[in-house]
Amino acid sequence: MNQLKFEIPFNQMSKSQQKIADFIVKSPERIPFYTEEDIAIKAGVSIATVSRFWKSIGYDNLKSFKKYLQETQHSTPARKMQHVLEKTEREVVVQMISSAAVNLEETAKRISLQAFDRAVDTLNTANKIFVHGPGSTSCLTDLLRFRLNRIGIEIRIMPQSGHELLESLVHAGPQDVVLFFGFVRKSPEATVILEQASESGYTTILITDLLLSDMINESDIVIQVDRGDRDAFHSLVAPMAIVESLSVSLAGQRGEAAMDKLKQLHAMRKQYAALLPK
Repeated sequence: MNQLKFEIPFNQMSKSQQKIADFIVKSPERIPFYTEEDIAIKAGVSIATVSRFWKSIGYDNLKSFKKYLQETQHSTPARKMQHVLEKTEREVVVQMISSAAVNLEETAKRISLQAFDRAVDTLNTANKIFVHGPGSTSCLTDLLRFRLNRIGIEIRIMPQSGHELLESLVHAGPQDVVLFFGFVRKSPEATVILEQASESGYTTILITDLLLSDMINESDIVIQVDRGDRDAFHSLVAPMAIVESLSVSLAGQRGEAAMDKLKQLHAMRKQYAALLPK
C-alpha cells in the first residue's frame, strides 16, 4: 500500500502517536476490521490515546479514517491521472509546474542536510558505486551516471529485478556504496540490498518519499523527498533535484580533478566536431 496521508510529520508526533502511526502504516489492510481497542493493544498504547490520535492526523475519528482507506486503497495509475485531470482548473502545464514547486518546497523541509552531506562524502570516497532504480526511477539512475561520468566517477547501474540483481551485488564490498530509490513500499530487491549490506559491508544510501518504512531504519543514510500526496500524480521533480544536487556537490568535492575532466571533454568535442556533430 502507498504512503498514507498524515497531517503532521512522523518526526513531530509524540512517542505514543508514532507507535500508532507505525502500526497503521505497516498493517493498513487490517485497520478496516479493527476497533480502537484492537489498535491500542497492537500499538501498545491506551484506548484514549488512539481516540485522540485521529484528530491529530486530520480525521474526525476512526470511522472517517477507515473511509479514507476504503476510498484510496485501490488507487491505480489511471485513477491518479484522472484525479489530476479532474482537479486541474487551469492549463495542465501550469498546474503541473505549481505542483512540482510544492514538491520541491516540501522536500526542502524534509531533507536532512547532515544526511545529504554524509551521502556526498560517502560517494566521493567510495571505491565502487552501485545504483538501483526500479520502474520509473530508472531515468534517475541514467541521469546520475551521465552527470558523474562527466567528472570521472563511474557508477554501475544494477538490473531492476530478478537474479541478475545478484550478479551486480556480489561485487559490492566494504569500500563500496549502493544507492537505491525506495518509493511506495519495501520491494524484494530493496530487501536483498539491505540484507546483503550486513554481510558484504557496503554502505547503503536510500532516497525515499516514505516517512515510515523498515527501509529507513535499515539504511545507513536516508535522503527524504516529496513526490505528492498518495493519490496524486507522483512527480520525479524532487528526486531529480536531489540527483542533480549530489552531482554538483561531488564535482565540488573533486575540485580540479572534476574540472580537468570537463575541460578534456570540451577539447575532445572540438577536435571531433566534424565527425561527431551534436
